[in-house]
Amino acid sequence: MTMKEKPTYTIIGTNTVIDGPVHVNGDIIIGGTIKNNIDAKGIVRIPEGGLVDGSIRAKEVHLNGQVTKGIYAEEKIVLGVKSNFSGELVTKKLVVEEGASISGKMQVSEKKTGKIIEESE
Repeated sequence: MTMKEKPTYTIIGTNTVIDGPVHVNGDIIIGGTIKNNIDAKGIVRIPEGGLVDGSIRAKEVHLNGQVTKGIYAEEKIVLGVKSNFSGELVTKKLVVEEGASISGKMQVSEKKTGKIIEESE
């Protein structure tokens, strides 16, 4: 009998600022500020007040805060009513709630894209 792996959750609190890239093997909730790119194996959730001044690469992204550069999700992106997004958006499925703010380029397709987030300096 094998034990199922428990999901890993990382929480960045509302008063936390991270100035550098973030890599997580599970899910992450960002209530504070990240001043660089995020690479997550799971789901990235950014509630109202959360800010990513960079790009996100993840399985799924649920945004109600702000992202300034790009979102690259393998499966799905949900832009909530309070979300503020600018940059490039690439995913298979996109959900946009009424009130979401979007500025930039979007690609929504079942085809895999070759886009990779550039390494930050």
